[in-house]
Amino acid sequence: MTDSQVAVAIQSVDERRAQAVAVLEQLLRAMDVPATLETRDLPDGSVSIAVTPGVELAGIVPGRRSPLGDALQYLVNKLVNKPGQERRWVAVGIGGHPEPRGPKPAARPQPAAAPAPAMTNGSGAAPAPVRAPVAPRPAAPARAQETDERTVAGEDDPALDAAARGLAERSARSGRIYAVVALDAVARGRLLRAADGVDGVSAHAEGEGRLRRVVLTPEKVVPMPRQRLPVDDLPDDD
Repeated sequence: MTDSQVAVAIQSVDERRAQAVAVLEQLLRAMDVPATLETRDLPDGSVSIAVTPGVELAGIVPGRRSPLGDALQYLVNKLVNKPGQERRWVAVGIGGHPEPRGPKPAARPQPAAAPAPAMTNGSGAAPAPVRAPVAPRPAAPARAQETDERTVAGEDDPALDAAARGLAERSARSGRIYAVVALDAVARGRLLRAADGVDGVSAHAEGEGRLRRVVLTPEKVVPMPRQRLPVDDLPDDD
């Protein structure tokens, strides 16, 4: 590689790192989460970003994966790695740098099937193949009925109820679709019940496990303008 090619590669990494930091800072501002960011270049050409939040976040253990870290990492890579550009992975960790990705396991070679012995029917011609009966496939087990989280009760939390209703009202007023992650079943139930009491917006829970989220959908969805980075659509007085 020539000196000019090395310089172009270094510049590309620097620009991609700066874009990733800008996107992540704007996402954190939209979440109203103050944080400090620390970047690190990895040997494979990817970028690692450690997010140290300035407030305590529920369900976050430093050094371990979390729904919030996975969601931020997904959004940053979607916004930074544009089609037609060389892809550079951006790893995001909450409370510290994430562990480096391990190499993908090599595919195990499949043994070649031995050729079937040739058989004749006495006249020199091969007999018609005989098909072995195929056993019917076992029926797939029925999925367990999904629990309606609106019925999940918990301790009274007026602050959470007020925040949930405010978010539902903002979705109905602005025409934006919001997806809220990193909630337990009790908090999801509160958000669903709060949205049921707001006109012009509907709410439902989707996903499984740590990726389960509550989606708020207004009756009149307003499309976002085309731009490179998402904008903070919250009014100044909120």
